Amino acid sequence: MEPLRLQAWLLRLAGSVESLAFFAVVMPRPWMAAAHGWMGLGEMPHGTITMFMIRQASFTYGLHGVLLWLMSSDVIRFRPLVLFTGVSYLLAGPVFFLIDLTTGMPWFWTAGDTVASVSLGAALLFLDRVGIKARKGVEDQRS
Repeated sequence: MEPLRLQAWLLRLAGSVESLAFFAVVMPRPWMAAAHGWMGLGEMPHGTITMFMIRQASFTYGLHGVLLWLMSSDVIRFRPLVLFTGVSYLLAGPVFFLIDLTTGMPWFWTAGDTVASVSLGAALLFLDRVGIKARKGVEDQRS
């Protein structure tokens, strides 16, 4: 598959996963509490700020997912944003690792956050580099 096309599909995949966060915006609190307990985190804290942070962060993640889908529609036109996204995911990996580690998240959550972020960031940047070189080579041959 052509590198830039694969890059677009990676953006769509990540966008689809992040868009799932919209469900938490309207998810009943008992469902959240059940998931919290299922992950081994004990009883979910009560309070206004807890629900505010969960719902607002979920809405923001969902919007970011939609943005990734929009960027995937034309990775050449939105190249600066795609590159920024790749670098952002690379930086997010170690930051998420530290946040997850210091807040007591389960190992599988910490590993998933870190590996997924770093891998996606590296893949987006690698595919951009390879795709742009291949595209430049085709344009050079046409000249």
